[in-house]
Order: sequence, then structure tokens, then C-alpha cells
Amino acid sequence: MTPPEIRYSTRVIELFRTLPRAGALPAARGSIAVGEVVALDRGAWVRFEARVANGLIVDCRFQAWGCPHTLAAAALAAERLAGRRGGEGVDCEAASLARELDAPAGKMGRLLAVADAAKALLAEAAQVQ
Repeated sequence: MTPPEIRYSTRVIELFRTLPRAGALPAARGSIAVGEVVALDRGAWVRFEARVANGLIVDCRFQAWGCPHTLAAAALAAERLAGRRGGEGVDCEAASLARELDAPAGKMGRLLAVADAAKALLAEAAQVQ
């Protein structure tokens, strides 16, 4: 049986092609916070790394494994996390990411992994001095 065709929104294609903030943080001084979720059963692994200064996320990068929706969502979340304070609410919820990316319901488990990694990063960043 042939799997159903998946169509990607313009936003997913744009983010997947450019992958802004993908990769490890460049070497520099400062405290680092990490948020990571391994959800191989859902087809996703996401790791956010952030440089934190005085409670502020001054740079955020991600590494991820998964489908184009997973990588696009991680890129979108990393953009939203940069410039925020640890512990501060950031709109990286799975439902919000799904709406912006026009992701099908079958991708929600992967987007939940991205959202959980973002929450873990914010929690750790709040503890970094």
C-alpha cells in the first residue's frame, strides 16, 4: 500500500530549506542551557541549546532528527526562544506550531516533542545565572 501524499505548506518549505538557527552554538563565553527530548517512537529527536546571560537567552540553536515538519517547527521555536527570559512563556506550544506550519494531525506527536524540548530549555535557562 502506498502511503498518502504529504503536502507541505509554504512556511514549512521555507523553514526546511533554510533551517535558521540549526546547528550547535558557536564557541563563546557564557552559560549554556539545554532542552532535549528523545521521542524516537514518534519519529523525533530535538535538542535546543541556548547561551544565557543574566537570565536572558541571547542565542538559541537547535539540532533535530525527524520529518520536515519537525525540523521546521524546531527552527520556528528556536527563533521564538531567542531574546526571551528563562522561565518566561514563549508561544512554542504544539497547537500553535501546527497552525503556523499547517501541519496535519498525524504530525502532532512530533510537534509535541519540539514543544517539550522548548519548555525544558526555558526551565533550565531560568536556573542559569
